[in-house]
Amino acid sequence: MDFSQYIYNVKIIEDFPKIILWFGESLGFWIQSAIFLLSAVGAVSVIWHNGLLAKKRAIIDLLIQQKSNKDLIEAIQKVYKLADEENYLSQLASNDSGDRRAILTVLNNIEFIAAGMRMGAFDEKTYKQMQYSNVIKLWAVSSSFIHELRKIDGIDTLFQDFETLAKKWEKAPIKFIN
Repeated sequence: MDFSQYIYNVKIIEDFPKIILWFGESLGFWIQSAIFLLSAVGAVSVIWHNGLLAKKRAIIDLLIQQKSNKDLIEAIQKVYKLADEENYLSQLASNDSGDRRAILTVLNNIEFIAAGMRMGAFDEKTYKQMQYSNVIKLWAVSSSFIHELRKIDGIDTLFQDFETLAKKWEKAPIKFIN
């Protein structure tokens, strides 16, 4: 063994207690703590990811349920038929009729979804990709009804989440897929 290897070996032996003890703890303690910390970070990321998946699943389940809800389907068809015939749904805001109830059924449904997205219960990106055209079209045909209903009832916040969502999406439409 030459002299440089001897010095190197002595240096390691002298520094060994410093390596073992750092802030009064052994190397094994710090390795165990690091592994525990990495496990905690991994668990948090899994929980966060599962939350995102749950939001997507919730909106997809809701859309599937809506496709089988005959009352809602009939109400949506009635709203679009009325919009074609009447030009302005606002005329129906003041009378209590089956047409008004159909419009309110559709608007309450979309308001529920819009509020759920605002509060973080539903994934907006997924819903936008699946329902952009329907939301924009519904806003176009029902906005006059909503504004008239607000005047009649004196409540400026009626269907505000739906309005906010529709206006937000109008400013940022979905992208064309090649």
